[in-house]
Amino acid sequence: MKQKRKQRFFHNSIPGKKDVLSLKGESAHYLTRVLRLKNGQDLILFNNSGSEWEAQILKATKRQVDVKLLSKKSIQSESPLNITLLQSISRSQRMDFVMQKATELGVNKIIPMTTQNTVVRLNESNIENKMRHWKKIIISAAEQSGRVKLPEIIEPQVFSKRLLNDFKSPQSYFLDTTGEESFSSKKISKTTLVVGPEGGFSNAEKETAIDSGYKIIKTGPRLLRTETAPIMAISILQYLYGDLAN
Repeated sequence: MKQKRKQRFFHNSIPGKKDVLSLKGESAHYLTRVLRLKNGQDLILFNNSGSEWEAQILKATKRQVDVKLLSKKSIQSESPLNITLLQSISRSQRMDFVMQKATELGVNKIIPMTTQNTVVRLNESNIENKMRHWKKIIISAAEQSGRVKLPEIIEPQVFSKRLLNDFKSPQSYFLDTTGEESFSSKKISKTTLVVGPEGGFSNAEKETAIDSGYKIIKTGPRLLRTETAPIMAISILQYLYGDLAN
């Protein structure tokens, strides 16, 4: 009989010495009402330390779940390639998809941004809710994919030369339908990827990227959606320089 996969659960604060951890509030609700875990069931806990803990539920109620930490081990699930993604904000489900898949593919940092042709505009009143929503998607994707570290997500920024310079890497790529350059032939350990909105980047934004030292990369012979382009590019980068290589 195939062994059932253990549920993985992110918890930011896991004490180093205690062998019993009490999870309350939203965490307890998620374990008992969403994952429907019961007394005696095994699970895996992780935080942003690069390690994970084998654990077992001692007592589960609606308001509190007591978990016994059984063993700790270091996990090598993070890519050797450090990827920063600057992604133009798109409509709800499309942006959610990018957050989820970028996490699964091992991105280290995500910066949502608004460009000249970005359709979705956020204001101060809904940025906090969006950030909370995206963080939940990232956590869920990390739990599912076996990651032990969450990508860092930065509050939405406005496209500018300063933004490009702040997050520039030794090899930085700007996806555009007019691109004529290619990915580096040299082995790299850090890279930045910039993806535009549904309507594409403006000529002025492209010139800003060129002035900032970004390579203009074409996404191929077909026009890709704004949520498809980053997944394609991240996969190629991980294949060439990361942990998806042969």
